[in-house]
Amino acid sequence: MRQRHKRLAGVLSLVLILAVLTGGCATSKKDLFDIKTQTPKGYIHAEGKHLALDGKTVVLKGVNAGGWLLTEDWMTPTSLDGDLQSEHGQYELENALTKAYGAKKTQALLDTYRDNWWTEKDFENIANIGFNLIRLPFGWEDITDENGTLKQNPFSRLDWFAGMCEKYHLFVIFDLHGAYGSQNGRHHSGDTTTEGDLFGNGKNEQLTMDLWKAVAAHFRENPWVAGYDLLNEPEGTPDGLTGQAQWDFYNKLYEEIRKVDENHLLFMEACWDVDHMPNPKDYAWENVAYEYHYYNWENSNDLKSMKSYFRYKAMMEFWYNTLSYKVPVFIGEFSFFDNLDCWKYGLDFFEKHEMSWAMWTYKGCVDSNWVLYGGYVRSADNVVTPQTDYEKAVAIFSSVATNSAFTPNTPLIDVIKEYL
Repeated sequence: MRQRHKRLAGVLSLVLILAVLTGGCATSKKDLFDIKTQTPKGYIHAEGKHLALDGKTVVLKGVNAGGWLLTEDWMTPTSLDGDLQSEHGQYELENALTKAYGAKKTQALLDTYRDNWWTEKDFENIANIGFNLIRLPFGWEDITDENGTLKQNPFSRLDWFAGMCEKYHLFVIFDLHGAYGSQNGRHHSGDTTTEGDLFGNGKNEQLTMDLWKAVAAHFRENPWVAGYDLLNEPEGTPDGLTGQAQWDFYNKLYEEIRKVDENHLLFMEACWDVDHMPNPKDYAWENVAYEYHYYNWENSNDLKSMKSYFRYKAMMEFWYNTLSYKVPVFIGEFSFFDNLDCWKYGLDFFEKHEMSWAMWTYKGCVDSNWVLYGGYVRSADNVVTPQTDYEKAVAIFSSVATNSAFTPNTPLIDVIKEYL
C-alpha cells in the first residue's frame, strides 16, 4: 500500500495544484443552515459533495460522546484486571462484574455510571461552546440481548439523548461502535475476545442487520437525527483494512435500513482512506456520506508531519472523491494531539474543504488534548474492577459528573471556538 501511495504522489500533486489554481466551490456563509435559529424541515441529506437541509448547506461540527454507553479503559474509570495499561472490552468487564456482584447489582452499577457520566449539563456545555452535533457511540447490548431480542424499553437512553439534542439544538449521529461479534476485535467495540467475528459470520451479520433495522424504524421520523453511522472502524480484524467483505455488508445494511427508513443519511466508514471505499454507484447507494478518522500517529505533535499527512489526504480526496465518488465527507473522529498549531492547521483544512467533523472526544480520564473536559486521571483508587468493593464501586461511578469532577481544557476549547 505504501509503494502504491508513492507512485501516485507525483500525479496527485499535479492534480491538486491544478485544482487549487482553478478554484473551488466554497459555500457562502449566508447559505448555511443555522441550527440555532431554525427547526429542521425535513432531514439532513446528501446533495453531491455537500450535506443539505431545507435547501441550504449544512456543515456539521461536533464532538463524540465517547465512553458513555461503551466504556474504554484508557479514558473511563474502569479496568478488567486492575492493570491501568491494559485495555479490554466493556462486555468482558460486564461479565466479570456479573460474576462478582450478580446481574441485578451489576445493572444498577452501570446505570449509576451512565446517569452521572453524561447529564443534561453536558448538552448545555456543548451548545455553549458552539457545536451543532454530537456523535453517540453505542453497542448492540444497549438495545438487544445476545439473541437479538429487544430489551425492555430498548431505546430509553437513545431517546433521552436525542431529546436533549433537540432541546439544545444539536444534531445527533448514532454510531454503532460495537456490532455483534465485533467489527474489529478492538477494545472500543466492547469485545476483544473474538478478534473480529462479524464479517462472514452469518448469525452475527443478521443480528446486526436486525439491530439497525430496529433503530432506523424507531427514529425514522426524527429530524434531529443527522444519520446512522453503520459501523465504527470496520477493520474486520485488528490492523485490517476495509475491503470487499465490508462493502458487501454495508450493502446489506443499506438495503435493510431502507426498507423502514428512506429519510436518514447513512454514514459508511473506511479503514482508513478514501481508496478503501467503493464508488457508491457500484452499489447504487444514494443519500450516503463517507466517513474517515484522522489520526496521524507518526510524529503526532510535529506540525511539519501534520502538514505532510494532510497533503496526502487532500490529494486522495481530490483524486477519488472530487473527480469520481462525489459524496459528502465526514471526519467522524480525530485528534491533533497536544500541539495547538496542529489543531489550527487541521481545522483550517476542514474549513477549506467544507468537511463535517466530530472530534474525539468530549470528556475522559486523561489530562491531554484528547478531551475537552479532563483532569480526572485514572488511578488504582478511582477505577472499578471486579475486585472493587461494591459500595466503593457505586461511589466511584457516582462521582464522574463533568462539572464536578472534570476540568475544562480551556486552551483547546478556545482554539475550536474560532471555527464554530
